[in-house]
Amino acid sequence: MKIEVRSAVADILKQENIEYTFGYTGGHISHLYQSVYDVGIKIILNRQEGNAAYMADGYARITKKPAVVLATAGPGATNMVTGLSSALMDSIPMVAICATAPTSTFGRNAVQDGSGRGRNPEQKAMFKACCKQAMLAPSPEAIPDMVREAFRIAISGRPGPVYVEIPSDFWNVEIEYESVEENKYKNTVLPGCNLVESEAIEEMLYKSKHPLIVIGEGADEEGIREKLSKLLSATKIPFAVSPIAKNYVDEHDELCLGSMRSEGNDKRAHEYMRRSDFILFLGDRMHHWEMDWHDKTLVENAKLAQVDSDYDEIGRVFPVDLSVVGSISSFIDLINKKKHKNSKELQKEAVKLNSDVSRERRYKDGDGINPFNINNIVEEEMARDGSVICDTGYNKLMAIMKFRTNLFQNFIVADKNGPMGYSVPASLGVALATDKEVICFVGDGGFQMSLNELGTAMEYGLKVIYIIENNEGCSMIKSVNESRYNRTCADSFNNPDFIKIAEGYKLEGCRVETIEEFEKIFKKAQKSDRSVVIDAKIDQSAMTW
Repeated sequence: MKIEVRSAVADILKQENIEYTFGYTGGHISHLYQSVYDVGIKIILNRQEGNAAYMADGYARITKKPAVVLATAGPGATNMVTGLSSALMDSIPMVAICATAPTSTFGRNAVQDGSGRGRNPEQKAMFKACCKQAMLAPSPEAIPDMVREAFRIAISGRPGPVYVEIPSDFWNVEIEYESVEENKYKNTVLPGCNLVESEAIEEMLYKSKHPLIVIGEGADEEGIREKLSKLLSATKIPFAVSPIAKNYVDEHDELCLGSMRSEGNDKRAHEYMRRSDFILFLGDRMHHWEMDWHDKTLVENAKLAQVDSDYDEIGRVFPVDLSVVGSISSFIDLINKKKHKNSKELQKEAVKLNSDVSRERRYKDGDGINPFNINNIVEEEMARDGSVICDTGYNKLMAIMKFRTNLFQNFIVADKNGPMGYSVPASLGVALATDKEVICFVGDGGFQMSLNELGTAMEYGLKVIYIIENNEGCSMIKSVNESRYNRTCADSFNNPDFIKIAEGYKLEGCRVETIEEFEKIFKKAQKSDRSVVIDAKIDQSAMTW
C-alpha cells in the first residue's frame, strides 16, 4: 500500500514495541511527531534534546530495549552529541531519528542546514563519530529499510546508538510500504563460546593458586545475575566488578572485593590482584580508572584470560594468554562450576581485606554532613529492588566505591564518558521504566546542568528522590588544584536556592545540614508520591579521601 514516509516510520516504531519516544519538537521533525501520536506511542517532551538522550539512556538500561529519541535539525540534533557519545561508550542501545533541512535547500543557506555544503556543518559526520552507525536517507523509498536496519544495528552484537537523518521534505511523500515482522530482519543472538577454548580457561582457573574473577559491563545479558551468582557461589573465588557491572552481583558477598576503581583509597581489589597468578576477565574492558591508569605491575604476576562478546576488546589493554569471543552466559554454561581447591584460604584473604575497609555505621559530621553517612543511610533504607543513578564527580566516586548493591537493585552510571548533568534526566528514564524506588545522587554542579528536566518530572508525574550533595563547587577538581598548585581556581561557585526551584516545579524540596535531618527527610521522601529534592550541605573537610 502507499502511505506517507512519516506514517511508515511511526508504524515501524510501533512494530518495534516502542512505548515512548524522547526528545523535543521543532519545525523539521514535527511531521513525524504527528504520526507517532497517531499510532498511540507516548511522547515524552523533554526540556532539551541532550537531556532527552540521557533520559532515553536511563530507560534503555532498565528495559534492555532500544530507546528512541526524536530531534529537529541543527541545534536539536547537535544537542544530542554528548548523550549519544555516552551511550556509545557504555554500549546502550538507542535509535536517534533526526530531521534536516529540505534537500532542495542543501548548500543554499537554509535555516538549520546540516548537509555540510557551503558554510554549514555536516550533521551525519558528527554522529558518525559518536554512534555505531550514522545514516542519511538518500530517498523517501529507502527510509523504511534504514529505520529497520537502525534497530538491528542498535541491539545486535555489542549494543549502541544509531543515528538516522531524514530530510524534512521526505516526511509527507507517499511510498509503497509493506510491514515486515521484526524477527525477519534482526540478528540479536550473541555468539556462543568455543568449547575447546572455554575448557582451556577452565583448566587454568582451577589449576591456579590465587585466582581472581573480574566482571565488567560486557556481561550485560539476560539472566546474567543468576548465572554469575551460581558461578561465584560454586567456585568460592574472590571477585571484583567494574562500576557498570555493580548491577550483576551481590556486593555484600564476603568474597566481593568491591569495585575496580583506582581512586578513593580502597585498594582491596588491586592489592589482591597484584598477588594473583590467574585473572579471569568476564566482559571487563579494563578501563584505565579501573586498572590504576593501566599500571602493568597490577597483572605482571598473573596469567590473563578474557571472555567478551566483542572481538575488538580482546587484548586491547593488556595482552592475554587465553581468550574466548562469545557471550558470558554461554561461557558459564560450558565450564564446570566447582569449589576451587584453595577456596578456604582465598575466602580468609578476602574477608581480611574487606575487614580492613572501614564501614562505620555513622561517621562524625563537621560543618555539614559527612558524605559517608548519606551513602550509608541510603544503602540501609532504600528498597531492595530500587535503582540508584549517579552523576559525575565526588558523588559518583563515593557511590561506586562505597554503595553496595544486592542482586535485585540497579546501579546506573554513565561511566566511560562521565558527563555532568546525566543523572537528573537519566533517573527520570529509569522512573518511567519501573514502578520501583529511584534515587539520584548528584552534585550541585551537575544538578544545575540539567535541572530544567524537573519540568519533565512535573509534567509526567515521575517520582525520583534527588539527593544534591552540595559542596558549593567542583570538589574533585578543587582537591587536585590544592594538592598540585596549592590554590583553588575555577572550582567554586555560589548556588541558587534549590528548594525554591523544586517548589517552582511543584515538587517537594528540603534543605538539611545534619545527618539526623537527612535521615528523617529521606524516609519522608520515600513515602511521597512525587519527586523530592534534598539539598544536603556537605562537610567540606570530609570530601577528600
